[in-house]
Amino acid sequence: MKRVDAVWTIAREELAGRVRNRWIWTVSALVLITSLAVAFLGSVSVGVIGARGSEIIMASLLNLAVYLVPLLALVMGAGVIIDEKQRGILDVFLVCPVSSAEYFLGKFVGYVWALSIALLASFVPTGILLVVTTAINPTEYLLLLLLVLSLGVVFLSISFFISILSRDHARGVGLSILVWVLSVFVYDLVLVGALVLYQGEISPAAFGTILLLNPTDIFRLLALSWVGTAASPLGLGTVAQPFPVEILAGFLVLWGIVPLWLSHRLFQTRLAKDRLL
Repeated sequence: MKRVDAVWTIAREELAGRVRNRWIWTVSALVLITSLAVAFLGSVSVGVIGARGSEIIMASLLNLAVYLVPLLALVMGAGVIIDEKQRGILDVFLVCPVSSAEYFLGKFVGYVWALSIALLASFVPTGILLVVTTAINPTEYLLLLLLVLSLGVVFLSISFFISILSRDHARGVGLSILVWVLSVFVYDLVLVGALVLYQGEISPAAFGTILLLNPTDIFRLLALSWVGTAASPLGLGTVAQPFPVEILAGFLVLWGIVPLWLSHRLFQTRLAKDRLL
């Protein structure tokens, strides 16, 4: 019980810090304005009524989430722990009766709260507006929101690993942007090139397995399964052999757990050797 209390205490402190520096409000305003613009422009072009209009709007929001959410999560966590080590705050924490695992998990939970608040504060008002004014299905929008939050958590986990690897904030931000470009743009471009070069040689099953190596593609595949009105524009996901939702969700969970576990192991190893920086 004391361990749980320690984790929640650190998480609350981290959330309070995010709120004080106004980071989450800046992010929330950015995503809200962008999502409202996407929704408004998408609805204007189709007259805001009918199924086709809702398909385009949902597709636009999904694409917005694929581009913005990973970037926000990666940049947000780029300097986590490393910044506190440089300022001496980490040493103060670890002098207290708190284990490295409790500290690490508390930091992650706090960051998840902060990112979730930022995303909810932007996507929820957009969803309410769309449900009231268009043919958007409320259940499908809730599923979209769940997927968006999950995508944010996954890339936040990856950002923790990047932070420990990079050893300073500037390198962390640079590496985070590189990971974002590779996962959001380059990976799919390489796959498209492979499809063109090896026409008919890559089976749908093999292609689907390759897509599982990129969390943004898993996000698209889950959207293809869950959010029917946005199925048409999801590109490579329509080429691959469909996977059961349970497998897709399981791989997305693994993408959230494995980088976090690896980063904690690396954190412990470097902390024991006093080589975190």
